[in-house]
Amino acid sequence: MGVCADQVIEHLESTHGVSITGLTALDRQVFRVDRRDGPAWVARVFPPQRPVDAVEGDAAILNRLAEAGFPAERCAAPVSTMDGQGVLVTQFVEGVPPGPGGRLFAVLGALLGGLHARPASRMRPGGAWHHLAPTGGPAEEIDAALALLQSARSRIGGTQSDEWTVLLDAVAGLDDAADLPHGFVHPDFVPANVVETAGGDLVIVDWAGAGRGPRLWSLAYLLFVAGIRDLRLVDAVATRYRRHVQPTAGELERLAGAMRARPLLLDCWSVGAGRRTPAEAVHRLRRAAPLADRIAARAISAFTGT
Repeated sequence: MGVCADQVIEHLESTHGVSITGLTALDRQVFRVDRRDGPAWVARVFPPQRPVDAVEGDAAILNRLAEAGFPAERCAAPVSTMDGQGVLVTQFVEGVPPGPGGRLFAVLGALLGGLHARPASRMRPGGAWHHLAPTGGPAEEIDAALALLQSARSRIGGTQSDEWTVLLDAVAGLDDAADLPHGFVHPDFVPANVVETAGGDLVIVDWAGAGRGPRLWSLAYLLFVAGIRDLRLVDAVATRYRRHVQPTAGELERLAGAMRARPLLLDCWSVGAGRRTPAEAVHRLRRAAPLADRIAARAISAFTGT
């Protein structure tokens, strides 16, 4: 169940002493907040399952990024709690979705490489998509997807030999890459979380769940998103990424498998939410495998110069 707009307005006004003139939903429980007394904010109201200290960890990461001058959204107010739900408030980034093309993916490759070059040894575990796993990294995201599928199958029904089993086996077989090199990771470092400002700068948003985790997962997803648009964009990502980090032989060997992970997990979430049928998810899973193989081959060639 979502939160009520009036409830969010009342909470923000009473907590932060501001005057709000409008609230616009941007995503699920994510709102643009127009203020009478200053620039617009973005308020993210996280579900009760996500601990408030995890939301405070998001704010701490944003503050570290600000200190480093990284192009990310900035905190606008301290984290607060509304009926047990953590509320993160950031400055609204004025801009538009970035235009497609090589520049976008080259910049994303460079920025992701710069992040991954940071060992992040003192950071919390991260890398899980927070809509699936409230905290943690790929292993927790996989476990959460399995639990969601099992719950959905019990609710909707299905035999042991149907699409549910195919999905459950595919998720259980995912590689969490826990034994591969770790760094500072953003769970969803793709164009959907990029805003292009009027000056042409790219700003990365939605850092919920960021932290220290396997580099391969976030790199693989960015390469996959680039490759399904145009294989030449894979070259743009790899060329700029490798200026900061050269993937290890082990990472390249397991790249294709990692590329299948996030698209599959997103589909599992859609199945659990009733937005996609198990049959549709299985069809997409089978289509993704050869795509991932082609994109990984192109990326490996770009990274190794072969």
